[in-house]
Amino acid sequence: MAASGSSITSSPVKRTGGSSMKHGVLSSASRNRQDDEEEVIDTWIGPMPVAEFMEEYMACQNLEPIQDASEVFSSLWQNGRSSENVLVENFVNIINISDRFPGFKLVNTGRRHDKNSESKLKPDACVYTVDYDESGNRTDFRNLDMFLEFKPSDGQDLFNDLGASYVDFCTSDATKVDRRGQIIGYAAETSAKQHRTHVFSASITGKFARLFRWDRSGTAVTERFDYRERPALLLDFFRRYSRMSRTARGYDPTVRFATPAEEAIALTALAEEGYEDRIDPKYPTTVLEIYDQAENENKYFYVGRPEVEPSSLVGRATKAYIAVDAKTLAVVFVKDCWRVTSPGMEKEGDTLRKLNQAGVRHIPTLLCAGDVGGDDAQSTKSYCLIDQPWRIGDQKLTPHSHYRQAVDVVGKTVHEITSSRQLVRVIHDAFIAHSDAFVLCRILHRDVSAGNILIGRDGGGLLNDWDMSKDIDSRDARQHDRTGTWLYMSARLLKNPMKPHEIQDDMESFVHVLIYIALVYTPLHIIGEETVGDLIGDIFHEATKHQNGRYVGGKAKSDGFTYRVVPLQVVFHCQPVQRLVEELVFYCRDWLQYCDDAQNSTRAASALPDDKIPTRRNQRAPLKLDDIEFKDHKSMTNLLASIVALPDDRWPEEEKIEEKALGLKHKQQGLKTSTAKSSSKRGLESMGDSEVPKKSKRLKSTPLSSSHT
Repeated sequence: MAASGSSITSSPVKRTGGSSMKHGVLSSASRNRQDDEEEVIDTWIGPMPVAEFMEEYMACQNLEPIQDASEVFSSLWQNGRSSENVLVENFVNIINISDRFPGFKLVNTGRRHDKNSESKLKPDACVYTVDYDESGNRTDFRNLDMFLEFKPSDGQDLFNDLGASYVDFCTSDATKVDRRGQIIGYAAETSAKQHRTHVFSASITGKFARLFRWDRSGTAVTERFDYRERPALLLDFFRRYSRMSRTARGYDPTVRFATPAEEAIALTALAEEGYEDRIDPKYPTTVLEIYDQAENENKYFYVGRPEVEPSSLVGRATKAYIAVDAKTLAVVFVKDCWRVTSPGMEKEGDTLRKLNQAGVRHIPTLLCAGDVGGDDAQSTKSYCLIDQPWRIGDQKLTPHSHYRQAVDVVGKTVHEITSSRQLVRVIHDAFIAHSDAFVLCRILHRDVSAGNILIGRDGGGLLNDWDMSKDIDSRDARQHDRTGTWLYMSARLLKNPMKPHEIQDDMESFVHVLIYIALVYTPLHIIGEETVGDLIGDIFHEATKHQNGRYVGGKAKSDGFTYRVVPLQVVFHCQPVQRLVEELVFYCRDWLQYCDDAQNSTRAASALPDDKIPTRRNQRAPLKLDDIEFKDHKSMTNLLASIVALPDDRWPEEEKIEEKALGLKHKQQGLKTSTAKSSSKRGLESMGDSEVPKKSKRLKSTPLSSSHT
C-alpha cells in the first residue's frame, strides 16, 4: 500500500523520458502535455522584467523609439472577443505588414502539422525566413525560427505573477498545466529537429503577452504585459529578433549544411558499411564540428538522420549519429549532448581516454571529444538567472555545456540480439568492461542499462555511455540525486533515492538487463495467468510518487529475488539462460539479505546497549560479506564465463528471437534519475504515459528468508 501522501503510478517517465523511439521518432501518442509539464516543473524562471529580458538576450545597437504604435493592435478587438483562429490570422497580418519584421514572416500554422514529424504538433503560428516556402501554412519544425501560441481570453494566461511562491506562480490549474505542456512540446520538438542552443517564443493570451527563451537548463519567462497598452514592447520584440544574428537567435554556428558533393561522399562511405539509409531526405545532411580538446583542433563529420534525438526539453538532450569522418571517410559514432557542468562531473571523453589508456576491454575507443566552441564553450544561460531578485521560487537548476565526441564503434543495441547465446555473450563482455574499469581505474559506470550495452561488429558486447560514471576515490561532490535508468536500477537505489551508488547496484543492473531482454525477446513459457507484459509492468515499472515529488520503487524487484519469481514462474526455453538467471537471482537475493542484516544490526546497536541486544533465536545466522557472491566482480564473472563456454550442443539449434507484444510502450526512454533531467538515448525503455501497474498475481510460495522486508 502506498504511504500517505503518495500515489501509485507507472514508472516515472519524465520527458527525458518520454519517448525517444527507434531512430528518435517521437509518436504523437507519446507527447503527453502533463508529462511535459511535470518534467520542467522546477525549471521555469520568472517573471522576468520585459526590459531586462530584451537587454539580456536581445541586445541591439542604435535602436530608435518605435513611433505611432498606439493603435497597431486595436483592430484585434474592434468586434469584441475573437475566436482563436481569427485572433491568430489578424495578428499575423499585423506583424507581416510594412517593415515591422524585416527578413521574416509570421505564418498561421495552427491547422496543419509537420508532415515529416510523427509528433502531430502544430503551433498556432510559426516564424520563417522570407525565402522559406511555407505553401499550405504547414508547421515545419526543421525550418521554423520561433513559434507563437494564442488563446483569446485574458484568463488563459499560463502563470500567476502575483504568486507568493513558486507553486503559486506555476499554478497547478489543470487547464494551465495542459497549456504549458503544449508550448513545452513545441520547444522540445524544435530543439530536437534543429541544431539549437536555445529557442525563443511568445504567448498571446487575450490582451496579454509573455516572451520566452528556452534552453537545456530551464526557461526564462517574462512578466505578462498588456500589449494593447504597451504595443511598442511587443513590436520591439519582433524588431530586435529580426536584427539578431543566427547565433543570437539560437542556431549552432558549429553546424552547417553539407554541399551536394559532401553529401555524395557521405552516402558512399555509409553505403559501404550498410548505413546508406542514414542519408534521409527528411533529415538534411550537415557538417558537424567537434573540438578535439586533446589536440586543440577542430575536426569535422558528416551526419544525417540521427539514431536518437531527444524528446526532452531540459537535460543532456543526447543526439547520436552514425557519421563519416570528413578527413578519413571512416564510419564512426558521434554523440552530441549537453553535459552537466556541476563540480565533480568529469567529461565523458576524459573518462573514455583514461579507460582506453588503462587497457579496459570491451569499450569504444575515443577518437576525439571536447566542449562545443572550445574555450568559448556553449553553455546554458537560464541557469545564470537563479539568484535574480524578481524570481519567484528557489528551485535548483542544473548547468549544462554543449559537448560532442566521436568513437570508433558503431554498435547495435542489445535489443538486436540474434540468439540467447549472443545475449549471454554480450552481457558477459559488458560485465568484463565494468570490472576492468572498476579494478584498473576505480571508475564506476552508474548507468548500466539496455541502452548502454551494445553489440559490436564481432557480435560481442560493449559497455558504452560513461557520462554518468564516477571515480570512486574522488571526493568531489556530484549531483545531489541517484543516477541510472529506472527500469534497470537496483532495488535499493529505487527504494532510497539518496543512497550512495555502489558497485553492487551496477552489478544488479546487469541482472535486470539480462532478465528484461530475455523476457521480451527469447522463447519462454509462464506458469500461471500473467503475461510477459504483466511481469515487465509489475517488476520493472513499479513506482510510487510521494508528496515531495520523489519517486520510489524497488519492492517488486526485491520481492522478485526473494520469491524467485522469474526462475519459478518464468521458464526460458534456453537452458543455459534459465540456469544463469537462477544463479543470478540467488546472488541478488543474498546481497539484499546481507544488506538487510547489516541494517537491522545497526538499528539494534543504536537502540540498545551491547548487553541488551536480543539474540536472533530461531532465525538464520546473519550473512557475512565473504559469503556473498556480489562482494566483488569475481563470482559473477566466472559464472558468465562458464555459461559462455558451454559447448554448442547445450544451446538451442533453432531459436525464434522476436519482440513480444507487451501491451505497453516498453521501448521508450526510461527516467534518467540524475538531477540533470536526462535525455533520450539509444534503446532506452520506458512505460507508457498513462499505464498503471496491475496488481501482482504472484505464485504463492514460501519466502526464502524470514528477515526480508
